[in-house]
Amino acid sequence: MRARPLHTTFTNLSIRVYGAMEDSDEETKLQCPICSQQLKEPYVRCLSCPNPLLLCLNCFARGTEIGEHQNNHSYNFVRDDIPLFESSWTAAEELKLLSLISEFGFGNWSDIAQQLKTKSKQECERHYLNCFVENPNKQLPSFPEFNQAYYPSPVAFKLSDDPPRPQDGSPLFLEMGGYSAAAGDFNVEYNNFIELELKDMTFDTDDNNEQENKEEGEQETDEDDIEDAEKEDHNFLTELKLAVIHIYRECIKERWRRKKIIRDYGLINIRKITSFNRHYDRIVRHTVSALNVFNRLLPPTEFDLYIESLHYGEELRNEIRKLQEYRENGLRLRHQIKNFNQLKSRRDLEKQEHHLLSEVLSNIQNDAACKTFLQRQAVLEHISKGQNVALPTAPRRSAPPLEITGLPGYDKLLPKEKELCAVVRLVPDAYLEFKRLLQQESQKFEGSLKLAQARTLIKIDVNKTRKLYDFLVQENIIKKAPP
Repeated sequence: MRARPLHTTFTNLSIRVYGAMEDSDEETKLQCPICSQQLKEPYVRCLSCPNPLLLCLNCFARGTEIGEHQNNHSYNFVRDDIPLFESSWTAAEELKLLSLISEFGFGNWSDIAQQLKTKSKQECERHYLNCFVENPNKQLPSFPEFNQAYYPSPVAFKLSDDPPRPQDGSPLFLEMGGYSAAAGDFNVEYNNFIELELKDMTFDTDDNNEQENKEEGEQETDEDDIEDAEKEDHNFLTELKLAVIHIYRECIKERWRRKKIIRDYGLINIRKITSFNRHYDRIVRHTVSALNVFNRLLPPTEFDLYIESLHYGEELRNEIRKLQEYRENGLRLRHQIKNFNQLKSRRDLEKQEHHLLSEVLSNIQNDAACKTFLQRQAVLEHISKGQNVALPTAPRRSAPPLEITGLPGYDKLLPKEKELCAVVRLVPDAYLEFKRLLQQESQKFEGSLKLAQARTLIKIDVNKTRKLYDFLVQENIIKKAPP
């Protein structure tokens, strides 16, 4: 037997380079051309024959020759139990992975891992992306290159506060007025249903040509008058349609104008605007909130500079007030200001402290309050000696009447009702609603109603309910039910 050169190239993809591209059903039908047995790895492939000749190990060991194949040809072993790219992945697993991806599709890693049985779906995804997509081997076929300078890539949607990318249904999402961050647009547009006015609109140009041809061919005056009237109606309808289209164009312009204002002035992120305005003092903050409606009159940068100038002007005025206070108190040198501020803060703390003499002086004009104060002091003295004595409660002051002038529903009240709402401290709208409920309930019982029924209908303070009930009975609006 002649000596045969051995080429055992087991690195990279020298084993079955074409195997990944063959169908799995065809691979199972590979047979030895000499003994007709099904080929199983490992087997031998002849490198000298023009057509790939695959031999089983038995025929190769006997040196059998067939056709143009001689037993001294170069050969290599086809194996699938060795690693190719990673030590944990064999060639058989590589081929099966590619076959399963071709069968189930890219991304269906659960079904692929279930059929592969030796790897998890995370391992399959990581290995394929790492070895075949991101860092492909040089011997693998490469993707065709396109002659373009820009390769678009998808933008991942990540939740964030700035720029505002809130989760659907979150409080921030509801505050953004239906703005969809992923689409970069609003779900509900300005004049949202104006497109419905155009969906059934058509322009019949052919009818115009036919009418013009008919007018040229007709000679009778009556028919001409009819055609002129139809043409006039048709022109009028056309003008109406064009007017509707003009209105639609103006609506589109208004949509873009509003979106431009929201984008230029950063009005999407309400929390950022609120937090930005907090570094202003109370006076400037009130001015900023009042001027927000006029911000479109200036470019965004100029408007911000204007607000900052207002803030700086208010700081200068505060500094001038402090200097005037120092001069009024006789200060002329800057090093005296520190001592003055320390003494002033000490005086303010002393004023805030509660002294016994100030309490006596504040209660001495009211006999009942003075009596209660003395009783409390006596009880506190007993408590300091270790005796448990209950503190007497001070008489509760009645709340002042509520100022209801100008509130919603004020003009609907009678003079007595206005007096009742002020004393009971009810807003006019609430009083009118309670009055309506009690009237409807009393009609179910022939115009009479009990106080207990009124309290079940009106969930407010029971004392207010009683005063309201007595007033309605006194004014004969409802009748008091017999016991």
